[in-house]
Amino acid sequence: MLEAENVCFTLDGKPLIKEINLSFRPGVLYGILGPNGSGKSTLLKNLSGIWTPTDGTVKWNGKPLLTRSRKEISSTISLVPQNPQVHFDFSVEEMVRMGRYPFGSKHCEKETEEALRTVDAWHLRGRSILRLSHGERKRVYIARAMITESPVLLLDEPEASLDIRHQLEIWILLRKLVEKNKTIIVTNHDLGATQRFCDEIAVLNHGVCVDHGKYKNVMTDQCLLNVFGVIESSNSRSMAFDPPTNLNLTQHSPRQKLLEKH
Repeated sequence: MLEAENVCFTLDGKPLIKEINLSFRPGVLYGILGPNGSGKSTLLKNLSGIWTPTDGTVKWNGKPLLTRSRKEISSTISLVPQNPQVHFDFSVEEMVRMGRYPFGSKHCEKETEEALRTVDAWHLRGRSILRLSHGERKRVYIARAMITESPVLLLDEPEASLDIRHQLEIWILLRKLVEKNKTIIVTNHDLGATQRFCDEIAVLNHGVCVDHGKYKNVMTDQCLLNVFGVIESSNSRSMAFDPPTNLNLTQHSPRQKLLEKH
């Protein structure tokens, strides 16, 4: 089990997350919600060991994560970043195979093909990673995370830059990985997809975890208003912003669902 105990992180004197206490169990898909700048990406970087908490501890199976070697951490936790940055001219296939390096195995042709086919990127295998669109690059990074076979998978806004079909395919893939007893933590802005696919959620605001648990118990009208500044109609499921008093705005049109039932 992955745990955050009183985790705080400060950068350049500014606290980004404060006293986060969360536990993440195997076989559960967690959604981390919150407005921009609420600390979602910072939390993932602390959970993955990329950043060291200013205070508090991240634990894996009851022991501090950072007491493990970098190789051990890499084989335990895989992070798919929000904006993958690549500066070398690797092919897609080479990039995915790098996911096996913590295990000391470069001979993983079968696993590489399976992962790339799963994210609909096998046809890109010979292309340079530098010549892919942002959405294509995101799918390749998800494939690389898959072949690590690490028990914990962290994804920072995996839907970003993906078209509707690939968004749905990624969510379905994550559900299948959860069925294999993986711990999956996803930051996201799509409330509808989070409600549909995630087992539990945590809501961050100004670096603080304001609530966590089942979506229906956490995402109340009051939470929507306090955290996101919107009001949702229970009948039409449309959303309206709660605008500043100096703006002459009334109500937004109904929010269209991106994902249809499959």
